[in-house]
Amino acid sequence: MITVKNLNKYFDGVHVLKDINFEYSPGECSLIIGASGSGKTVLLKSLVGLHNPDSGEIWYNDRLFNKLSFRDKKEIRKEIGMLFQGSALFDFATVQENIMFPMDFFTDWTYAQKLKRVNFCLDRVSLKNVNNLYPNEISGGMQKRVGIARAIALNPKYLFCDEPNSGLDPQTSIVIDRLISEITKEYNITTVINTHDMNSVMEIGDKVGFIHKGNLLWEGSKDNILTSQSKELNDFVFATELAKKLKSAI
Repeated sequence: MITVKNLNKYFDGVHVLKDINFEYSPGECSLIIGASGSGKTVLLKSLVGLHNPDSGEIWYNDRLFNKLSFRDKKEIRKEIGMLFQGSALFDFATVQENIMFPMDFFTDWTYAQKLKRVNFCLDRVSLKNVNNLYPNEISGGMQKRVGIARAIALNPKYLFCDEPNSGLDPQTSIVIDRLISEITKEYNITTVINTHDMNSVMEIGDKVGFIHKGNLLWEGSKDNILTSQSKELNDFVFATELAKKLKSAI
């Protein structure tokens, strides 16, 4: 579990995150949604330690993450998997080498142990016989699945996903969403997803937080987001003409 208490962040005097309080639970996909510039990316980067909040607390179970030493934070980072926007695979490395990277960095496993884990992770994301291919030799959807395989390579307790469906077609996006959700529940991972994709919200949004101008304006789930009374949330959810027509039909 990750607990955020009264989190605040400023950049050049601008109040970017304003007293954010949120709880992310194991076995759930918690989605952070909001328009570009709303603060959701800053929140995600704060959760993984890329930004230091100016005040407030980030707890990983009973560990106050943002007050830990660099060495102690590194111990928590061993428990974290990260799926980056655009997958962020190393172009110069094969699929196998990309997935081995966190194992090379954080473990003293033998090559045989790492290879066994690589093959397990590839099988879990339904990819086989791609070990020796390079990222530019596989499709965008396959690259995302390799990114997920790398993210779960160390059997993480926490999984962070930054715009996991960026650049994907709708059908492939659904495949990626469902894969993330399945892995989250199968391994009881605390999963936090930063997205503006409403299709993802409706597919896997066990818990949803809507951030608007640095404020957490609404919390709920995919089951009640369409009936919210928040004007700001409705303006975000029903921004397109198609969505507005669906709104009128509810």
